Amino acid sequence: MGATGTVGSQIAELIGERHFECSELKLFARDSADHVVEVGERSLPVARLDDAQDLSAFDIAFLATPQTAATYIIEAQPGPLLIDLSAATNPPRPTVAMVAPGLTARERVAHLGRGEILAVPHPAAQVIATILQVLSSDSFASGSILMSASAAGRQGISDLFQQSADLLNARLDLGDEPQVAFNLFAPQDASALSRAIAAQVRLLYGGSGPLLLDIVRVPAFHGSGVALFLPADAASRDWVERLRSAPGIITVGNDQALGFVDAVGQEGAITRITLDDSGAAIWSSFDAARLAALTALWIAETVSEKGYD
Repeated sequence: MGATGTVGSQIAELIGERHFECSELKLFARDSADHVVEVGERSLPVARLDDAQDLSAFDIAFLATPQTAATYIIEAQPGPLLIDLSAATNPPRPTVAMVAPGLTARERVAHLGRGEILAVPHPAAQVIATILQVLSSDSFASGSILMSASAAGRQGISDLFQQSADLLNARLDLGDEPQVAFNLFAPQDASALSRAIAAQVRLLYGGSGPLLLDIVRVPAFHGSGVALFLPADAASRDWVERLRSAPGIITVGNDQALGFVDAVGQEGAITRITLDDSGAAIWSSFDAARLAALTALWIAETVSEKGYD
């Protein structure tokens, strides 16, 4: 579901790239008029989902949709294993397992199947939890999460493009809309989203240390970043080497000025660490849509290894 969206199209692309084996692949969207999505070497049409029970014949369903659409399907209980990507912007639910590669044991996922629900975390939560886990840090941590226009979907990208063009041509008329072009700002949902991401980090990492996060929207079309700050402790001299072994983390030297553009299309978070006696400043840039899609497909691959009757 949501095959024409930012994350849904990434899932379809990865299914083709990774040659995910399935007897049938069906693409759905809320509005499917004349839409075709590339899946490897195939171009597949996108169907409109009129009823959640249209999913009943399938073993796995990716819900790469807004929360209202995902909730409708989840409540209908159509039968497949539901991989819920809409959960990324909400605190974890006690009745639904939230899982991610490198943070969740494969055995915990592999035994699940039809009728179950698994939640995909926010990509920023996955990156932060991975870093805190590999550094074994349980002291106070703070950070800023930088989100590009793609965090608001295709409409967010369209708004940034149109506002940038209007501003450069001296015809920008915002009305009640926030200025996203050439501006950094905290979105209206920043407080709620930062609390949700912090709760996801604690669940994935299992740590109990204080964590303070903030959200900032930046005038970039794609990509995301996390600036994380940790105080020094007895083990901090080993942090650089520990980061090099972290799953999903691409560690680079401090002399490499890598940003959002470099992270687009990467399957890991490009990360650099600046370390001194005060502590560590850690900067990670990543492709949020691709990271979410990779996590969703990791779940499907793990579950499908056991096969279906």
